[in-house]
Amino acid sequence: MKRSIKKNLYSLICAIFITSAALAADNIFIPEMGTAGARGMTVQTERLYGEYFMRKARGAGIISYDPVMTEFINSVGQKLVLNANNVYFPYEFFLSADPSLNAAAFLGGKVQVNAGLFHYTDNEDEFASVLAHEISHITQRHIARFIEEQSDRGAISIASIIGSIALAIINPTVGAAAFSTSAGLMAQTGINFTRDNEYEADRIGISVLDKAGYNPMAMSTLFKKLFSMQGNINSAYALLIDHPLSEIRVAEAYNRAKNLPKRKNSTDPNFMFAKARVDVRYMNLKLNEFKERLQNTEKVNKYYKNYALALIYYGEKNYSKAKEYLENLSSMASNDFIVDLYTDIDLESGNTSSAISRLRVLYSKKPYDSAITINLANAYLKAREGKQAQQVLEKFLQKYPNDSFASEMLTESFLQQKNKCQALITNAQTMAMKSDYTRAFNSLNDAMHTCKGSYSQIARAQYSKISSQKDFDEKLEKRR
Repeated sequence: MKRSIKKNLYSLICAIFITSAALAADNIFIPEMGTAGARGMTVQTERLYGEYFMRKARGAGIISYDPVMTEFINSVGQKLVLNANNVYFPYEFFLSADPSLNAAAFLGGKVQVNAGLFHYTDNEDEFASVLAHEISHITQRHIARFIEEQSDRGAISIASIIGSIALAIINPTVGAAAFSTSAGLMAQTGINFTRDNEYEADRIGISVLDKAGYNPMAMSTLFKKLFSMQGNINSAYALLIDHPLSEIRVAEAYNRAKNLPKRKNSTDPNFMFAKARVDVRYMNLKLNEFKERLQNTEKVNKYYKNYALALIYYGEKNYSKAKEYLENLSSMASNDFIVDLYTDIDLESGNTSSAISRLRVLYSKKPYDSAITINLANAYLKAREGKQAQQVLEKFLQKYPNDSFASEMLTESFLQQKNKCQALITNAQTMAMKSDYTRAFNSLNDAMHTCKGSYSQIARAQYSKISSQKDFDEKLEKRR
């Protein structure tokens, strides 16, 4: 199941991490920067800013909601986070439909992963090395300290800087102009500051990669490949724009990794499934030519090949042919990627009962797996079983309360049950997750006239809560 909430490309805080390529090889200083230094921005404040960024990202359509990809990205990301130090808040990894090779760290444990990162990496270890680098930017509070330092130097409020960055999410043209006042004050010292950040993120990222069980040499291998491409002006390699490489940085990554225990690259089929899904659905490839190449070559990973071809035939509505390729992966029948596509085929073919039966077995084992949960809820909704969908979604949202897509589906489940009151309250919560406050308040006003008893009080409480959130956002965005 895949749903994109409007594709809209942006480059945000990664632009902060511009590095210098000019350091003498025998005069390298990599400081132990640690997590101290964010004097005015507490961990709790940073977390609130991170939540604010996510509301703006959802509202701007930057997030591509694909529960199977989200589950995989978070499985890799959380594995790395568990092996990192200085983790002060929950981490959230989200997918962008951007086909360029990049990822970006945000305040408060938010990490954007571009779809192109899968296309341009060869294995899960290389993919994980980029996430480990971004996680290290957050654990060392590089962004928080950067913003604070610029505020100190330019007599610009932290709220003003963050508000300008947020405005760039909503309207890149206006946002870039608004941010130029701050950016003009960053020029020279910002380069030196962020250069040190990059070296520290590399150093700590390699350690995290190793502790998580990945090949620590993967970052060096990826760096070498990218360094050889650095002379090409190619927007596909956005990582090189936001994180430029030098010979010294490449050598440092290699030297650190070679002193760690040697380890082979991961062979988990999930990365190949994710890579195939990205190539078919996000990279704008000419699928007829791509299909022909896959069918005429044996020199390609079997998981990648069969899943990619199954996706292509599904897109062509040739469901029998899609199933043929899925049957080549029968040993992976309970895998999220495979189950997801079988579910799509069943629902498109009108076999909702088959989809529900398959998913209920898996759901009993993995009730918080986003791919299984969202697919099961969707199958229930297709079968007009709104009550069952409601039960699945409410349990999921207790653990992941900011999942806007699950919240949208919950609204639909209430509508199927003709429960207008709870549908209005839930819709308001969904709109607030996207900072669409006009629609949120309209829903709550309707709810207060529709709901009776305790639900009327719940609607009023939600109005107060969302009003406070709106005030926080507006104060942050106000130019000072």
